[in-house]
Amino acid sequence: MRTRIENLKRFIANEIVPIGKAAYLKDDIVAAISVTFVAIPLSLAVAVASGVAPQVGLISAIFGGIIGALFGGCRLSVTGPAVAMSVLVANTVQNYGFTGLLVVGTICGLLQIIFGVLKLGRLAKIIPLSLVLAFTAGIGVILFFSQIAILFNLNAAIEHPVMGLIHHWGEIVPRVTTAGIWLTLLTLAILGIVPRFLPRAYAFAFAVFIPMAIAYFGNLQVRLIGEIPHDLVHPDIIDFSQIGNWKSLIITGIEVFILASLETLLSTSAVDIMGKGDLHNPNQELIGQGIANVGVAVFGGIPVTSVIARSSVNVLAGAKTRRAALLHALIIFVIVYFGSEFIEKVPMAVLTGILMAAAFKMMNFRQVVDLWKNDRLEVLVYAITFIAIVVTDLISGIQAGLFAAFILVAFRMMRTKADIKLWTNKNVLRVGLNGNVSILAYDELNRIKELALAQAGLKFVIFEFAALHKIDASGAKHLVTIAKELADENIKTIFHGMTSDHQAVILQVSSSEASHYQITVMESQIKEILEKSGIEHSANDVLKHGIVKFTSNYAKDNQELISTLAKGQKPHTLLITCSDSRLNPNAFFSANIGEIFIVRNVGNVVPPYMPNNIYSEIAAIEYAVYELGVRNIVICGHTECGAVKASYATGDKDLGYIGLDNWLSIIKDGFRKHKPTDAAHGVKVNLLNQVDNLKTYPKIVDMIANTQITVNAWIYDVHSGNMLEWDESKRDFEVIA
Repeated sequence: MRTRIENLKRFIANEIVPIGKAAYLKDDIVAAISVTFVAIPLSLAVAVASGVAPQVGLISAIFGGIIGALFGGCRLSVTGPAVAMSVLVANTVQNYGFTGLLVVGTICGLLQIIFGVLKLGRLAKIIPLSLVLAFTAGIGVILFFSQIAILFNLNAAIEHPVMGLIHHWGEIVPRVTTAGIWLTLLTLAILGIVPRFLPRAYAFAFAVFIPMAIAYFGNLQVRLIGEIPHDLVHPDIIDFSQIGNWKSLIITGIEVFILASLETLLSTSAVDIMGKGDLHNPNQELIGQGIANVGVAVFGGIPVTSVIARSSVNVLAGAKTRRAALLHALIIFVIVYFGSEFIEKVPMAVLTGILMAAAFKMMNFRQVVDLWKNDRLEVLVYAITFIAIVVTDLISGIQAGLFAAFILVAFRMMRTKADIKLWTNKNVLRVGLNGNVSILAYDELNRIKELALAQAGLKFVIFEFAALHKIDASGAKHLVTIAKELADENIKTIFHGMTSDHQAVILQVSSSEASHYQITVMESQIKEILEKSGIEHSANDVLKHGIVKFTSNYAKDNQELISTLAKGQKPHTLLITCSDSRLNPNAFFSANIGEIFIVRNVGNVVPPYMPNNIYSEIAAIEYAVYELGVRNIVICGHTECGAVKASYATGDKDLGYIGLDNWLSIIKDGFRKHKPTDAAHGVKVNLLNQVDNLKTYPKIVDMIANTQITVNAWIYDVHSGNMLEWDESKRDFEVIA
């Protein structure tokens, strides 16, 4: 409860209070006027497409804009009726009347509030992108063709616009010369050309004013919007008796909730990108949109969302606070009361053009090309959803898309991939398993078996489990059976790098076949098994197999990262650690390539600074700090360190090596200053001595003093995998949890 109160205080202080201050007032006014040029024609157009009176769109823009600005989770987004919602809204009005629409809006709002309060806004991210894109594109196609049907007055084609236009194509040709059609085409041209040279708000203004002027001064006989009431009370009577199927209406409300929430969260994410930060709170945004939808329904409006068209204009026009969205709604309110006569003279053909332009933009087939490049299976989900929506209806399209997405996820979860490398001695076949081994792995495992049996002189097949996510009983049984079949042909099988879960499943299904395979954890165990069988272990082949796995998996999936890093590195940390093979820095830091600049040596030593010192560590430290701009240094030791053990055990004596003895003398010098009680304590003493050595570097010690750089002393425990950090206040090492 205390956290919620603190969050509310912070929200009021950071978001609501600035609305009443003079700061950025000019910027917000300019942005509000710019958004109004977009909001009014777009709201009118959405109302027309939704099958309601034009003033309903304005009511929604006013109340949705005010409430969304006050309670939403994104400072610069603008709330109003959205083109993407128009098809669903039109179906609702057609099936349940205006009363049903208000019920749907209320259901949508209440669900958004509940989801926001329960902090479920993140669930929107689990919906496949391919389904969202197909849904948006499908709505765009339906909206586009329905406007063509309206434009050519083909009433019979409006209910099923795509198929209807095909059947009534012959009626279009005689009507292409009407004035309304040419005004629509002019609107489309303005909306397509002007944004290339001027801000988007100008495009909407020109798209309204120019055709309107041509119709007025040319005395063209075209249909106008007509009378708009000066009040904000919708004339339709609320009659719940019109609703015959409440169950179906509730389902429609859930569909509107899903689409409105997706539209909102996608829009606010785009606003974040355009605003270069100012990250939105998705849960607060859902709460704000929910309150807005309930409020709009009370005043007789259509469901609203955060709209990318309005929000992008708001950001690009220089809005700084929520005041811009509030002012745009108030400007629309003033125009409804004092300038509705002007709106009444806007030709309907202009609204048709605006809707067609918006619908065409929703059909962004370039995104399908991007999907095709990245994942062709996602395109299959897109195609199924899109075709189902266009040919049948929205509900059927969503159901088909979700089913296809579910099948795709299941297929991916059960898919097996293998990286295969035959050693140069032709005696060992190494197989890296990726993904999951299940019933769907039969073909891939059989392919590996046939490949092994066809290889003359093959003695061992090594299955690597390190990159395998999961193996079920069916997949494990088949893998064990293959091991038996290979054993019958005098080919031995090794299962390497299994987790405890992998091993439990394998042993569970093995029974008498357990003798046909061996289990290893370390590469040295494989080496021992091979050499006992008279086969030379090839370290180079192990490395080459690793390269094959890297290039076919990681490098292939991270080409953008690799290409970016090829232009230059910007690591965030300099790590000085031991050469010990038990340490894998990128693994235990969960760090990607390009993040850590690593210096490794025996004993994680930092040689004291001397002007004539030729140690490479000095060069690496200087390069990382001065050239790469690294501002975080971690010196990392580890338990059971051989260099520390040798230094502690030998004391002033040498081991009999030239290079190693000279190097260990640096550790021993530190032990003379601070004598450890035993080798385990020596790991800690040595690490802190190396931190002191680092502080002998002139520029670095100044940067540490001025808090321009941080230095950390960490110890990796080879027994548990835990990392311990030196706590200066406690004068001891504490586990990083």
